[in-house]
Order: sequence, then C-alpha cells, then structure tokens
Amino acid sequence: MFTPIGRSDSATGQAVQFAKGILEGSSTAFYEVDDDLKLTRFMLSNVSADFHRQYVESMNRLDPLHPKHAADKPFARLSVATEQCFTAETAAYRSFANQWGIVDMVDFFFRRNGRIVAGMSIQWGPGCKIPDGTMDLAAKIHDYLEFNLVGRTPLAGEEASRYGLTSRELDVIELVCCGRTNREISECLGIGHATVKTHLIHIFEKLGVETRSAVVAMMSKLH
Repeated sequence: MFTPIGRSDSATGQAVQFAKGILEGSSTAFYEVDDDLKLTRFMLSNVSADFHRQYVESMNRLDPLHPKHAADKPFARLSVATEQCFTAETAAYRSFANQWGIVDMVDFFFRRNGRIVAGMSIQWGPGCKIPDGTMDLAAKIHDYLEFNLVGRTPLAGEEASRYGLTSRELDVIELVCCGRTNREISECLGIGHATVKTHLIHIFEKLGVETRSAVVAMMSKLH
C-alpha cells in the first residue's frame, strides 16, 4: 500500500482529487522523490498500468517535466516545456504521451527544506477541456497542495481536541500558515468570503489570539 509522506492515504487522495477537480484533469499521479531525484511510491488514478510501466522503465529519462529539470520552478506544463526546449528527447516523450492519449499535462513539484520530495502530475486526455488560465490556477493551488502533502505535520488529535477546532477550521489554519488571503482561502476551499471570516473569528476565539500572525506562531510551536 502506498504511504505518502507524513499523511494518511485518505488525506493525500483528497488533496490529489482537489487538484484534479480544479484543473479538470482526466488522470493523476502522485509520487515521492528520493535523494537521487528518482520517482518512487506512486499513487495513480485512471493511469494505464502499461503507460506507467513504460514510463518507469525507460521513458522517465526523456520526461521534460521530471524533477531533475525543475530547478526552482513550482510546476511546469508539457506543451510549454516542449515549445521552450524542443529536442529529440522532448519530441520522443511528447510522442510517447500522445500514443497513450495524453493531450497535455502539468506537473507540480513539492519541496521540503528546499529539496523536491514529491510531485504530482495532472493529465488531460482526448476531449478534455483544459481550463483557461491553467498556469494561473496551478500557481494559486500549489502552496496549498505542498503544505498539505509534504509540508505539514498534522496536529495531534489531542491538540485539535484541546482547542475544539473543527476539520474545516484546521483547513483554514493551514492556508493562513501558507500566507493566503481570505479571498484565496475562499477559492481553495470553495466557501464564501464571509464564511472564511466567520471561521477566523472562531479560530481566534478558540486559540485565544487576536491576529493571523499569532495563529501562525502558535501552530509552529505545536508542530
């Protein structure tokens, strides 16, 4: 069974499905990245087993979205990468993807202490509508995904219980700790702006603080 970094399978699956839904993808792959930038421990959704086998055995070395090419980028898109650096390798990889019905894809790169430790590929198949402003959407959700998938040590149950925090309030706290504005929290969680404000009022009351920075400082101590 796949065991993601510091999280339960259920929590990771929810984060992956969130990204897939926002970007209207047809398939996803979440993976860990070891110290040698090798991709390991995949969690796949609607990805052909044969495509995955060929990718792992040989085609990953041609992949322009492989973490070894990421540098300091938080994400990259296949169509953009191949246009910016068209080589025999990228052409071969694009042909490989096309053979398996992959029209385009975006890969996210998640870091811990500056090192890529995991990634996620969102793929679009034939007939999929690739959202307008895809790269802007990816930029908006990257930090939220990174914090949930690799950056957050979850509060122990006793801590959440001690302060009486609900699961939704914990979601809001996570995004506050990522530096997100109320509007961005609203977009990420799919809730109204007024609802975000209400959650923050309750969070401040339960934690006994008055500012967002105090929330962040308190969470850092708990973690």
